[in-house]
Parts: sequence; C-alpha cells; structure tokens
Amino acid sequence: MTEATKNPFTPVEMWENTMVTVKEGDDKKKVDAKHYKIRYLVGESNEKRFVDSGSDKVAEFSEKTIYMTSAIHRLTGDPFHYDHSRVESLSGDDSIKERTKQLERQPACEDHKTIEVIFESPGVECCAMTKEEAEKAQVPLQYIAGYMLGKDNGLLKIALSKTVLDDGHEYYENIHIIPEATVKQWACLE
Repeated sequence: MTEATKNPFTPVEMWENTMVTVKEGDDKKKVDAKHYKIRYLVGESNEKRFVDSGSDKVAEFSEKTIYMTSAIHRLTGDPFHYDHSRVESLSGDDSIKERTKQLERQPACEDHKTIEVIFESPGVECCAMTKEEAEKAQVPLQYIAGYMLGKDNGLLKIALSKTVLDDGHEYYENIHIIPEATVKQWACLE
C-alpha cells in the first residue's frame, strides 16, 4: 500500500432504533433492532428560530444540525469532494449526543470490525468540468468507512451500514467489494 492524503473529514457512527420484519419458518414477525451507519461529518450549523411563546414575547429556539455523507473522493491535485445529493442531516443537540459517536483513526490493523479504506475508484461521480478537463482526469481516490466483512480472493468487502436485531443477528447493507490491488491505505476506526 502506498501513502495517500489523509482525509480531513471526521468519521461518525450514527444509529437509530427501528423495527424490522423477520421470517421464522412460514411466519413473519416484527422485531426491534438498531440501524447503524458510518458517515463523514461534512458540516454543521446552528439555526436560531423564533416561536410564539404564548405571551406577548417571541421565544428564541436554537438547534444544532450536523451534515454527513457516505463517501469522499479526491482527484489528483484537486480538493476533496463529495456528492451533495447524498448528504444526510441530523438535528437536535440531544439527538446528536445520544445517536452519534465520532470515530478516531488508528494505524492499519488486521482484525478490526470498523475501518476506513482509501482506494482508486474509476466509478466515482465528480464535479462539473470541461471536456478538456475530463480528458485529463485521472482515476480518483475514494475514501469510505464501514464495517469490515472480510478479505478473500484479492477482494476486500465493506458494508456502509448494518442492522442489529435485539437477538444479536446482524444484516449488512451498501456493501462495497473492492479489489485489494486498488487499495492505497486503510485505518481502523474506534
């Protein structure tokens, strides 16, 4: 693996309580679960709103919102980019505190459940450019963070989200299968 530019965006794990339908034999039933996702923090804002307080005064209400995306990419010589149409938000100080956790990057490791991978990805959608700029463009580096599912036959498998049932069964979604030859670097997330 070669050295790649460190991603300046902080990885964040977020979760929410949910209900899922599972099949047991011929029956289907709803069970409680938690849905987890790993995203990159790409912005935050504090919004101030004014509401009717029920008296002659207007009450002030402030709320923090964070913005996150599932992947970051970088073309050689350009700044980091992300697909603005895939940005998710979470509002409310209590919701942010109770449903998110900032993850720290650790040196590469062999056996870890949560990782960040930097790899060459020709399938990355990028920003607007002229035809001449597109002709000169190189294969960009893509940065994703997720749940390590395994490595075999020269392939690295990572899921960007998972659902954990109350009984402990895990189901993974948004799975990326990446040829190990395209991986430039990875780090463990804790």
